[in-house]
Amino acid sequence: MPNVSIVIVSYNCRSYLLACIRSILSQKDINCEIIVADNNSSDGTVEALAAEYPSVKVIRNGSNSGFSAANNQGIAAAQSNFILLLNPDTELMQERTLCEMFSYMQANPLTGILAPCLLNTDGTYQNSFWHFPRVSDILLEIFYLHHKTLKTLPAEPATIEAASGAALCFKKQLPGQIGGFDESLFWMEDVDFCYRAKKAGFNTVFHPGIKIIHHGGKSSEGQYAITIPNQVMSKLKFFKKHGSNLNYCAALCLTFIFVFSRLCVFGILSFTGKAVWRGKASAYAKTLKEFFRYLFLGRNGIIGNTDF
Repeated sequence: MPNVSIVIVSYNCRSYLLACIRSILSQKDINCEIIVADNNSSDGTVEALAAEYPSVKVIRNGSNSGFSAANNQGIAAAQSNFILLLNPDTELMQERTLCEMFSYMQANPLTGILAPCLLNTDGTYQNSFWHFPRVSDILLEIFYLHHKTLKTLPAEPATIEAASGAALCFKKQLPGQIGGFDESLFWMEDVDFCYRAKKAGFNTVFHPGIKIIHHGGKSSEGQYAITIPNQVMSKLKFFKKHGSNLNYCAALCLTFIFVFSRLCVFGILSFTGKAVWRGKASAYAKTLKEFFRYLFLGRNGIIGNTDF
């Protein structure tokens, strides 16, 4: 049995995925299996895996089922007692990264989730842990005051609230105890997972000494029609799922103001002719439509390219 099962969800990011797997296979002193759940990539990802890394287990999905569903598939297929979720655009920097994560989890049974320190491509620190969502965050976003500065990194492993799903390690039994990743969310699945782990009595720990490069967002880069509606609606669903009725009602009102204001701003900017502004204006128009579908029709699924 492998010490660690590594689950990677991919979508049209072949070169990054292959680099990620190369870095995994360079690890020392540990036995691991690699499982790739591919969300219907059209860039030859699956074919490249078969040619270059035939030992990698590949789950082929017929559509982009999202981070949650694909990770749940990978976790279910894993043979190890420990799971490491990795984004395809990550790379393990040190030869004993996996060994260190495995050893820490074995030595600290009260740690439910272990999050490494993520670095940008240039080696600078990436903001990869945060507090659970608050209604006040939406208010700050409306006025463009939401940009978070990088927190002071702890010198030693420290308990945090939520961490980026780009790299998370946990025991395979954890999803069995708290439930797998919420497949109705296309964003904030990692935050929701950490929140449910905390409610069940499991800590999420940030480890500054274990470093992983995260090139950042390569699977969803520029796909505003998918990312923006799902980011906004997933946060709203989080408040409905975990918050009080008062907080949820406040989140509904503030989310409408946020989306409508962004639609106005990017609608005006789109007259400059820049594709990025047109793309964002269209995405916020789609988000507003999804908001009303969710509010009045009870729509609760993942928002894709064909839903507008």
